[in-house]
Amino acid sequence: MAWRAGPCIGLIVLAAVCQAADDSPTASAFRVRPYLQNPAADAMTVRWLTNDDTPGMLRIAGRELASAPVLCLELAYHPNEARDDRLGSAPFLHSIRVTDLAPATSYPYAVEQGDETMKAILTTAPEPGAVGAGGGVRLFVYSDCEAQPESRGSRVEWPPAATLPGGPRPRWVDGRYPADETTGYRMNLALIAARAAESLRAGNPVLVSVVGDLVESGGEQRDWDEFWRHNAGDFGTLASRVPIVAALGNHEIFGGPPSDDPRKDLGGYSGRATLVGAMKFLTYFDHPANGAADERHEERYHRIDFGPVCLLTLDTTNGGRDDGPDDTNHELDRADAPHVPDYAPGSEQYAWLERQLAAAAAAGRIIFVQFHHAPFSSGPHGLPPGAGAGENPQSGRPLRVLAELLQRHGVRAVFSGHDEMYEHSIVDGVHYYDVGIGGDALRGPAAAARNDRRVFLAHEDAPERWAGDMLESGGKHYGHVEVDVTRQPTGPGFTVTIRPVHVFPVFDPDTPGTIVTWERREYDDLVTFDATPGEPAP
Repeated sequence: MAWRAGPCIGLIVLAAVCQAADDSPTASAFRVRPYLQNPAADAMTVRWLTNDDTPGMLRIAGRELASAPVLCLELAYHPNEARDDRLGSAPFLHSIRVTDLAPATSYPYAVEQGDETMKAILTTAPEPGAVGAGGGVRLFVYSDCEAQPESRGSRVEWPPAATLPGGPRPRWVDGRYPADETTGYRMNLALIAARAAESLRAGNPVLVSVVGDLVESGGEQRDWDEFWRHNAGDFGTLASRVPIVAALGNHEIFGGPPSDDPRKDLGGYSGRATLVGAMKFLTYFDHPANGAADERHEERYHRIDFGPVCLLTLDTTNGGRDDGPDDTNHELDRADAPHVPDYAPGSEQYAWLERQLAAAAAAGRIIFVQFHHAPFSSGPHGLPPGAGAGENPQSGRPLRVLAELLQRHGVRAVFSGHDEMYEHSIVDGVHYYDVGIGGDALRGPAAAARNDRRVFLAHEDAPERWAGDMLESGGKHYGHVEVDVTRQPTGPGFTVTIRPVHVFPVFDPDTPGTIVTWERREYDDLVTFDATPGEPAP
């Protein structure tokens, strides 16, 4: 497929935001600034974190709601991790569920904490099946930002695209991406924020989803500090205006690098380490309850109805039989991790998924499903599961067991990550996406992995085009997918448009390799289809 540029929007001059990040935290009454959770047509959760137990005040819709801060020992630093003592130890969580709101309506709000006030605007979801005043809703989905302080200054390997019709790369390209991971993630979020604001001004509510691997090590608190610094902190405040939902990835349940030195060991995938990471995730996020019999499985998988869309999120971090062909984590024994729900047929999560799919289909919803491990992938996680040669201990292949169920209930798209590439596959009419280009690696395919369902892979289908020292188009870049669901002018149907978007670096022609700005571009893999309530998916 030929590459086609989408609309180009110069985001921000590099010098304004992409200088080396300051490692020291900004002095503030907020440890994490206010962010939005669990959107509904009549409610929204507003959360923030502080270093002390002083109550804050949320002002919205003529109401004054005082917070009741709760000490979160789950968010304490691991004794063996590097840390900045100026951040304090375990923080206090402030969480207020604002109810009795009107659907698809914007509300200015202010949070007062100490002598600081932060102001923003939240927008509720439309009623289930309805749309915003602008005629639609918009979702952004990305994965694998893997936030950590070490991302500052770290440039990932940048394997060249399979074909280079514009000639070879210039000499200044040293095999690594020209911007570091922190900058790539910041620019990705800056573009999402700009497009979200555009959508909200048009009257279309917005939702952002991160499909796993939010942080490098779920057990390291400083990595979580870095994630929220991007989303509700010094680097950006997208989450203050747009609600975020998330799926657990394998990195969320990774304690951190194991070591023979007990003073440095962070536990890896031990049962205790995976619980520490999961508890941090569950403390930060407020997801709808799933009614799990085991309370340890609550909110690890969940359903959100956002206007005409039903978004089902699964936890696939350790499914199936230990070391079997359906095991997604050969480094973690199920007996050591009862807090992780199984996803395989016969499990409670599978039964929940089956019920939710049937109910959403009967209600005429447009169904999207998301989980971290991409079932169809050309990357290393596309290899068969296992710990031997030609296998992968974190394989996504076992998730193929869900394909028939998803197709039978009319799921239109499945969003995953894990292999840190943009790849699109179609299986029995269902679109499967690996959107793992959030802000970490930019991988090419694995030689031994085979994905015969692939229809687009950035590495193969977006060749770099160079003009001397200037990259004109193509290549693998940081980005996300943008999903628009709009009501058709006549009749009860909707049009769904899925755009793969990336942030494109524009270089200084006089200083090779120096980025002067970033533009919004689209890969040539646009998907559009109609969806009519009550009619089965093709």
